[in-house]
Amino acid sequence: MRAGRWRWLWWLVGLVGVGLALKFFTGFPWRVTVTTLFAADPWLLAVALVVNLSSLVAKGWAWHLILKPAAPHSWRAAQEANLVGSAVNDLSVAVAGEVARVHLIAREAGVPVGAAVSSVVWTRVAEALALAVFLVMAPSVLELEPWLRAVQVGVGLALGVVLLLAWARGWAWLIGQLPATLGSRLAALASMGAGGRLFVPTLLGMWNWATQWATYHLVLEATHVPVTIAASFTALIAANLSGLLRPTPANVGVVQAALVVGLLPFGVAPEQAVAAGLALQGLQVLPVLLLGAMVTGWRLLRVKREVEQTAEAA
Repeated sequence: MRAGRWRWLWWLVGLVGVGLALKFFTGFPWRVTVTTLFAADPWLLAVALVVNLSSLVAKGWAWHLILKPAAPHSWRAAQEANLVGSAVNDLSVAVAGEVARVHLIAREAGVPVGAAVSSVVWTRVAEALALAVFLVMAPSVLELEPWLRAVQVGVGLALGVVLLLAWARGWAWLIGQLPATLGSRLAALASMGAGGRLFVPTLLGMWNWATQWATYHLVLEATHVPVTIAASFTALIAANLSGLLRPTPANVGVVQAALVVGLLPFGVAPEQAVAAGLALQGLQVLPVLLLGAMVTGWRLLRVKREVEQTAEAA
């Protein structure tokens, strides 16, 4: 009886959501949005495309540097696996891109799956450290909303604690505190993070975030949005925070909503923010899908299915 009641509640919430969405779509000034898109500056969009692709290269390079000491492979193999993983992420609701990266580099370059998985974990650690440093440094020269200042302070404190622990004890110490059975399985994970191996990957991670910021700013300028560097920074953080759960493929709709919310305090009209969001996603997603399809011999959807079957079997 209780299960049926909850089912009716979910149906009611869904119908209300559909009604609100229809009201939004029918009442939204889409003509202004389309006009803004067609009036976008193609040269600025071309520059933004190159800048955005450089961030993808930096991400693959960082992964290559972390994985290479444990499992020798070519720089190109890492870049191709990273590219296909990004493309699979754009096609999937769940974060299946990491599984695709591991699957491809294990199959094409003969990298042991355990080493590939450990390297992906450390790549995420390096990216998190880069984001923390980026969030601490970048807002210091900007006039931002109070909520972003609070994020900056919180991230700064967390970064200080992490760096102090790493400096005093080392990453291996943290793994040493785990149960013996689990710690033995994570021995390869500990060795990848030893010494200063994360320094250059963290620098590449900072390049990744800086170029994403530049991409957002260039796209906003290309769509004639009256934007400052503080506004583009706020849009970047809002879009990335709202898309953590990836509720839709490539976060379609989520990015546009985040830009509307993030840019509203800067006086940007919703229709302009949506136009910029559509241009941004077209620039970030379509080239990656095209390149990923070329790398896989136009079998990207087959790779996606293989990855999903592997994840289900695991």
